[in-house]
Amino acid sequence: MKSVPQARMLPIVALVLGCAHTPDNRTVLHKPEAFLPGSFGQVLSLTELSDGRVALADFRTRLFLYAGFDGKVDTIGHHADSIAPADPAEGLHKLPGVIVHLAADTLVLIDFATQRSTLWNEKGQFLRTLHTMPVGGYNPAIVFDTLGHAYKADYRAIMGGLNPGEPVRTDSAPLLRFARESAASADTLNMLKLPGMGEGQFGEEKKGVPVVFDPSDAFGATPDGWVWIARAADNRVDWRSPDGKWTAGPAREWVRVPVTDADKERFMAAARANGMNLQAGVRFPFAANKPPFSSSTTGQDGTVWLQRSRAIGDSVAVYDVVSRDGAPVHTVELPKGASLAGVGRHGAVYVVLREGDLQRVGRYQLK
Repeated sequence: MKSVPQARMLPIVALVLGCAHTPDNRTVLHKPEAFLPGSFGQVLSLTELSDGRVALADFRTRLFLYAGFDGKVDTIGHHADSIAPADPAEGLHKLPGVIVHLAADTLVLIDFATQRSTLWNEKGQFLRTLHTMPVGGYNPAIVFDTLGHAYKADYRAIMGGLNPGEPVRTDSAPLLRFARESAASADTLNMLKLPGMGEGQFGEEKKGVPVVFDPSDAFGATPDGWVWIARAADNRVDWRSPDGKWTAGPAREWVRVPVTDADKERFMAAARANGMNLQAGVRFPFAANKPPFSSSTTGQDGTVWLQRSRAIGDSVAVYDVVSRDGAPVHTVELPKGASLAGVGRHGAVYVVLREGDLQRVGRYQLK
């Protein structure tokens, strides 16, 4: 998406806070108010702790860390090159992935390599492994609230993993909620729209495959049990209250970003890098335009952050922040080349800024 030209900066006090506002009510982030000490390889997930520190997972170094803006970084647990399925592996992790702050001082760490979830406290002590029966497939949930629920989408129909006799739907996927431990069944809260199917060419064979860049819904849950679905068809956010009532948010206009040949080439390059054998004569169906948002984040303050789709050469990430009435709270523009790491409870925004091959994490304070 083309970036909106920045207007003349407002009072210097806004710059001291690291933010400025443009006439379209966009908050532009500049210099962070504080940095975490040192650099990181690749910050995969970041969650704010109750005392102002953050917990983060570094994908490149395979470390689970607690870090404070006072200059201290602690390594939590220990990395293991291998963990057997039956091994309790107390205090060990192989590839720290997603971190979620649960009730009180408890966090859940989802290990991407072992697909297991472990509980830790804010002192960095291992508590136990989270035991949940497989629901909607064996992939672990990565969305939780503080009320004891886990959430996931059941994509088995399009992944070919359904049991014989189960209905096959490729246009939508159930959004499931279940008890985060010892769950044998789940409630279907709603349906998530999936990308449409198109015709792909694989040598001399043609078969139906999802259309690349076609709109698909996103979902999440706030700490206090509200569930949201971002509807890609008309760029709105629907909310479910803890008592089960759904409220549809207003549809919002967005700038259509065309899918270019460069986008298609980047997709194919990424597919090859992920191990897909793409020989000559392989073609995928592509949408004409990108969806209104490309990623989403749930803030610990209960807001939803939707990253606007952008053109391939645009290095400025812009987020629409949506509240529980479905209307935008404001729009936030990150520094050039930066990415969003997480959103805290009281207006704190954590941003990853590149320094060569490494990353630094800065904190901003929205007012």
